[in-house]
Amino acid sequence: MTSQDAAVEHRGLSDAEIDAMRAFVGQPVVIEQFNHQAGHDVVNHYAYGIGDTNPLWLDDEYGRGGTRFGSRVAPPTFVYSIFEAEVARGLKPGIQPLHTESHLILNRPIRVGEWVRAEASLGSVDAVMGRRSGRMARQTSDTRYYIDGEIVARSHQTIMCIKHDPSRGITQGVAEPTTYTEAELDKIRAEMLAEPRRGAEPRYAEDVRVGDTLPAVVKGPLDLMTMIAYYTGAANAGYRGVESRVQLAEKVKAGAPDAPTNFDAHHWVGKSPSLVHQDPAAARKIGMPGAFDNGNQRTAWCAHCVTNWMGDDADLLELRVRLNSANCFGDTLWITGSVNALSADGIAELDLTGVNQRGELTTTGTARVRLPKRG
Repeated sequence: MTSQDAAVEHRGLSDAEIDAMRAFVGQPVVIEQFNHQAGHDVVNHYAYGIGDTNPLWLDDEYGRGGTRFGSRVAPPTFVYSIFEAEVARGLKPGIQPLHTESHLILNRPIRVGEWVRAEASLGSVDAVMGRRSGRMARQTSDTRYYIDGEIVARSHQTIMCIKHDPSRGITQGVAEPTTYTEAELDKIRAEMLAEPRRGAEPRYAEDVRVGDTLPAVVKGPLDLMTMIAYYTGAANAGYRGVESRVQLAEKVKAGAPDAPTNFDAHHWVGKSPSLVHQDPAAARKIGMPGAFDNGNQRTAWCAHCVTNWMGDDADLLELRVRLNSANCFGDTLWITGSVNALSADGIAELDLTGVNQRGELTTTGTARVRLPKRG
């Protein structure tokens, strides 16, 4: 072990800090849902927030007229607007939670108008070593989404808890946003306008081959307006005025039974813990190169790519998304994928990738899709 490695090993979280997190394993989370019903406007706000204008999510007449659902349905990742599923427990001042992986299991779509209830608990806490941050804690969560007692979706998130060291950043990255020429921006806009969507035309399993590629969706350049739009559709308990944040912090401190406790009280005082997704200065204070996207948001972008490809008559069964690096303001992401396996009963296994304007692989993932079969 080099002296540099030894120095890294002694940085980061202590045994006591990790044990404080482990004390919450298995305990139910007191949830404050952002949405309770997949209402008409609520689904619109979420779909616009993730940039997915599929008429299956937005057009009542389209949903009623010819789809198997008989109505509009919500995008698959809409459950994150019910409750964000980003459970991190036992965090003390100076510890920053970062979303690194999403795993979403979907049993059926949610129709517009249905009421959804969420339950969550902390699944596990493991100590891991980071190259820059030293000892970290990897927390996993288990969130269930119910409609009339039926589990319609389940989410397992991975949150990395990092002790902030002001002398070094949490991650390496480009300090200044990319500057685009008008020609480059015109090309990005043209790709967005030409985005192919399978829609009402079934993609039959018999027509799919291993190695087929998914048409890319383009997201970006990321900016403040995009982040505001996302949080309009899928905020969390921290998005409220300063007065109510102070009141919430007092509830958490007092152990009030109706206080959301996925973060400790200090996270609610002053500024929302999610401000790093909108304020470049706040992001740099925790060692990030700039304000960056939300983990659930990027997961929704990957779902957007998959649902465009599969069409209305297929079912997205499972989605895993890994965030390999930050997607900061000014970054543009091209998300695509390929078919790596196809079963006899029409289950397609997909590999997903997201590459930014610098050619960096920032996102990887997998998906399982049940395709319709002829006859």
